[in-house]
Amino acid sequence: MTDLAAGLKRFAELAAAAMFAAMFGAFMIQIVSRYVFNAPVSWSLEICSITYVWVVFWSANLLLTERQHIIFDVLYKKFPPHTQRIAAIANTAMFGLVFLAATPTILDYIMSLRRSTMILRIPYDYVYACFGVFMIAAVVGAVLRLRRLAGGNWQQHL
Repeated sequence: MTDLAAGLKRFAELAAAAMFAAMFGAFMIQIVSRYVFNAPVSWSLEICSITYVWVVFWSANLLLTERQHIIFDVLYKKFPPHTQRIAAIANTAMFGLVFLAATPTILDYIMSLRRSTMILRIPYDYVYACFGVFMIAAVVGAVLRLRRLAGGNWQQHL
C-alpha cells in the first residue's frame, strides 16, 4: 500500500470514528436529558439517525474489503481456484456494472432533494450524500478488484 493510499485509509478511519463518536455523544445526551432531567431533546435523535446513515455507507466500501462483508460462499469454496476466479470476476463485474449504471440516476436524485430535516433543517442532499460516495466507491472498488483478479497473484484475492 502506498503512502497516499495509507493516508487516505487513515483519514477514512478517523472520519468514521468521529461520526461514531458524534452518534454516541448524541445518544448519551438523549438518555441523560430524558431519564435524568425528564426533558428529552429532539435534535439528538436526528443527529443519531444522520450519523448512523453516514457511518454505514462511509464504512461499507471505504473501509471494509469484499471479504469483510457478510457473504454466503458455501458453494463457492467447493470449486477449484480457477473456477473461483471466474466466479469472482463475473460477480465483481456484474455488481460493478449495475452500480455504474445506477450511479448517475442516484446522484441526480440526491442532488434533487430540496427538503430539509424537520428539526435541524439540514438539507437532505447533505444527509444522503454519503450514498453517492458509497456508489462511487463501489464502482472504483469493483474495478480495483477486477484488476487484482486479472493479475499474477490472483489467488490472494479470491
